[in-house]
Amino acid sequence: MNRKASESPDAEERLSRLMVGQSPAMSEVMTMIRQVAQYPTTTVLLQGESGTGKDVVAHAIHALSSRSTYPFVDINCAAIPETLLETELFGVEAGAYTDAKASREGYLLRADGGTLFLDEVGSMPLVLQAKLLRFLETRSFRRVGSTKEMHVDLRVISATNVDLEAAVASRAFRDDLFYRLKVITIYLPPLRERLEDIEPLVDYFIQSYNNGSEIPLRIHPDAMALLMRYHWPGNVRELRSVIQRGQILCEDGEIRPEDLPESVRYVEKSDQQRLRELQAQMHLPIEGLDLRAYLAGIEQIFVREALERYQGNQVRAAALLRLSRDQLRYRLPKE
Repeated sequence: MNRKASESPDAEERLSRLMVGQSPAMSEVMTMIRQVAQYPTTTVLLQGESGTGKDVVAHAIHALSSRSTYPFVDINCAAIPETLLETELFGVEAGAYTDAKASREGYLLRADGGTLFLDEVGSMPLVLQAKLLRFLETRSFRRVGSTKEMHVDLRVISATNVDLEAAVASRAFRDDLFYRLKVITIYLPPLRERLEDIEPLVDYFIQSYNNGSEIPLRIHPDAMALLMRYHWPGNVRELRSVIQRGQILCEDGEIRPEDLPESVRYVEKSDQQRLRELQAQMHLPIEGLDLRAYLAGIEQIFVREALERYQGNQVRAAALLRLSRDQLRYRLPKE
């Protein structure tokens, strides 16, 4: 175990290149990456919605570990037919079946010394789950059609966007394998729960698309405001696609609101509709009112509710109210 490898300045630089984010949630994820990277045999389970960057975290764990000079091999368990997944994972011996004219190594052997990343592990059939469990317990396996035991030294990282505990309860996933995979569990929160990360992610994507470009790519503040208001069901992957689209459609290198997808721009129309609904419920009393005090009171109610909803997180409360963080702070009660 090379403890210093994950604590060196070079390792920190690699982590900063791989992981982008400044929210408390992502800071916690990065701390866990540093910790688990120091233990190269520990299995890790990554949980989170599709597009949250589970593959990026897996690469970061590998890059910061003593296994970084060995292969990182990934397999999407949902993308390979059940009938082929076993041979892809374990390999096949010549003559095992009609078309097996030569022995072929599987992903386990290719990942020897390094890291095997099992994406969408919840899609693995039950029969194969039992064989994977045996491998995790013994670090040995047999090619399909062979009786010879083969041994490898690697780390297994798995990822899922489904609730594996519910799958265990419904007997769609083995409980013993579940507990073997989740020695360390890292949860990646959706982008809508870490709005502080949107701006640095946008900057990162813009810089990556700027490579070789004659006109530097940039984003208009109004377009950025729309990105901050959107709920991002596709998470970081969707944000990257939106910036790439903006780069293609924009003029003079500046991404404007009209360069964003309609789904992102529609948020503004929805805001206007809600505002009209609120206005329809408001009527001036016969005796009149102190307008400034009335509006200030409404403002304070919404500010307080936004802060309560997000447990005092000013960045998220400000985004909910369509304000900048400084604008929200200006409206906070003076102590």
